[in-house]
Amino acid sequence: MQRTTVGARSRLMDAARRRFAVDGALSATLDEVRREAEVSVGALYHHFPNKVSLATAVYAQVLSEYQTGFVVMLREHDTAEGGIRGGVAYHLRWVTAHRAEAALLLGSRLDSEELRRSNNAFFAAVRDWWRPHHTYGVLRPLDIGITAALWLGPAQEFSRHWVSDPAAELPRGAIETFADAAWKVLRANDLEEEV
Repeated sequence: MQRTTVGARSRLMDAARRRFAVDGALSATLDEVRREAEVSVGALYHHFPNKVSLATAVYAQVLSEYQTGFVVMLREHDTAEGGIRGGVAYHLRWVTAHRAEAALLLGSRLDSEELRRSNNAFFAAVRDWWRPHHTYGVLRPLDIGITAALWLGPAQEFSRHWVSDPAAELPRGAIETFADAAWKVLRANDLEEEV
């Protein structure tokens, strides 16, 4: 019985991700998701009492996957500059490869306990990577809200507009432009180039 329940939830999540990618989270209906997942009405409502709860679960799952890949990338960079630039590149390449899911993440934030747990683990990993670079005077102090806005905010805002045009391709030089800006603003003041 538990195996069926877990299988139904997983099938519902997979179907919702596909439907949201095609139709958007607002347009896809619970019945479309249920039929595509091949589960009963009872199984659907057992796991997700409404579309908001399903969208929230999908949002948390997609963000967790994004964050896991980001942390893996970050740990591959020994230098502060490599990690900062790598973070921007990772973000823009992930958005390019996952446009529909990126549109979900770039929309309204759907809060949940699962999302809070994922964010806590993600920010702890970022702090662990950041700490030695700050200690050695390479990076500014880490303030999660400000740092995130300076590091990925411009690339994220660009992504928000870019994903709304399905025909648009990532402009040549976009990664380098945003990576240059992030590095300039996040490195420690004493590393600034003399003009």
